[in-house]
Amino acid sequence: MDRHSKQHPHGPVEPGASFIYDPEVTVIEPPEHITAIPEGDVSASYATFLKLENAYAWTLSNGLALFSIALAVLMFVQVILRYGFNSPFVGIEEMALLFGAWVYFPAMAYVTRQGEHIHGGILTLVVKNRTAVQTVRLIMTVLSILACAVFGYFALKYAFFEIEKGRLSSYLRWPKGIWSFSLVIGFGGTFLALLMQALNQYIDIQKLRKGDTPQC
Repeated sequence: MDRHSKQHPHGPVEPGASFIYDPEVTVIEPPEHITAIPEGDVSASYATFLKLENAYAWTLSNGLALFSIALAVLMFVQVILRYGFNSPFVGIEEMALLFGAWVYFPAMAYVTRQGEHIHGGILTLVVKNRTAVQTVRLIMTVLSILACAVFGYFALKYAFFEIEKGRLSSYLRWPKGIWSFSLVIGFGGTFLALLMQALNQYIDIQKLRKGDTPQC
């Protein structure tokens, strides 16, 4: 049977539409989550910055894909060496941690930049004013910026500590700073994305205050 799914159909549901849909709790949808990338018009100087930031995001995205593929290939080769030739690669744990760290922490920055992390929805069930909702979200973003700054500071301090001490990995004898700097990139990129997000949230709040503030 041919069944067509439609999100949020308004009642009465038109003939032929599926009844499989997310129910509408309110007439007006809650305000969209504001991300680091502005959707409206920006100034020429900020547009130039966004071009540079977009190039950085492209590099970050492709780097994540590269390290993810490298980690998968590493696991495959290790299985072949271990069970096919009975000669496992002893440094695989260090390389796996290296590739994993350069996937996990930079991905934190990229996901924050894209606005694809997990959001809670309880706020919009309690607070109905759109301006108030966006204000609370801005406060949470500012708190996240502060937390990211603290963790980023200690990550940078730890990375330089390992470089200054000349610490090397056990098997590969690679500088441990290579592992540690994934933390710096992750927290640094997240800090930048949150700053941009906070700016966009502030602009959105100003627009809501100047115009109507419908209830959620």
